[in-house]
Amino acid sequence: MPKPTLKRRDKGEAVFELQSLLNRVGAMLIADGDFGLATETGVKYAQDFADQAITGIADPGLWDWLVPQPKPFPRLKTNGVAFIAAEETGGLSYYNIKTRWPHYPGVASGITIGVGYDLRWNSEQDFFATWGDHLSRSTLLELAKDIGKRGTKKRVLELKRAGIEVPFKSAWAVFVKKTLPDFYAQTQFIYPSLDRIPDFCRSVLVSLVFNRGTDLSGPRRKEMKNIQTILSKTDQPGLTKAETKRALEDVETEIVSMKRLWDSSSGLVKRRQAEANLWRDGLDQW
Repeated sequence: MPKPTLKRRDKGEAVFELQSLLNRVGAMLIADGDFGLATETGVKYAQDFADQAITGIADPGLWDWLVPQPKPFPRLKTNGVAFIAAEETGGLSYYNIKTRWPHYPGVASGITIGVGYDLRWNSEQDFFATWGDHLSRSTLLELAKDIGKRGTKKRVLELKRAGIEVPFKSAWAVFVKKTLPDFYAQTQFIYPSLDRIPDFCRSVLVSLVFNRGTDLSGPRRKEMKNIQTILSKTDQPGLTKAETKRALEDVETEIVSMKRLWDSSSGLVKRRQAEANLWRDGLDQW
């Protein structure tokens, strides 16, 4: 059966399917079955990616290109991958006006490029190996000056004035091939049962580690440590699925509790709530 032509204000299962397919190539959409402005932006992005006419209307030609596209990271649901990327970049529109340039998230971060690639916490060898096929030599050499260093707003301005930017297609390629697998492994190191919990719940834990790292020590990390304890309890032999699900419900409480660490207007408070909501959705769909 041919796929329908879809446009702004359309709704339904076909739109949900379209959004999920767009997320395979980096549209970073909330797949809700509602074709709004973000979905239109995602369609235009995909059409540009596919070298098609940029209309914002999903026609049969776009469907034909999207359907065979591979899942970005098979160990996570595509829409879960989109969630993590959107939290790191602000979504496609925000990326194009803000995060396509090197930026400084603040606190202990370094200069960050693409989808959460922090130059402070990566070696020069890894940087050149990861980005060598995606950025010009002059851009690589300039950004290499920030390896291992804490970022500053002044440095961000210097890089922007120098015209240093990262196209999103390159950022997405690095994210799904290198950065996301690395963070999945880090998440699995502190939460060994990662592969055994519901799919969207896995995405939530990877999002947490992406943002907060793997440190479980100290009062600011007590919820991260508590999650480890909860997950270890679900590994006990003989637990039914219903019992496991009830135990995992406590993780949502720990994620919400982390909001205590930041001012209520902080984007991190909003991110923790979004993660808590996705955790609940993951359990509901299990």
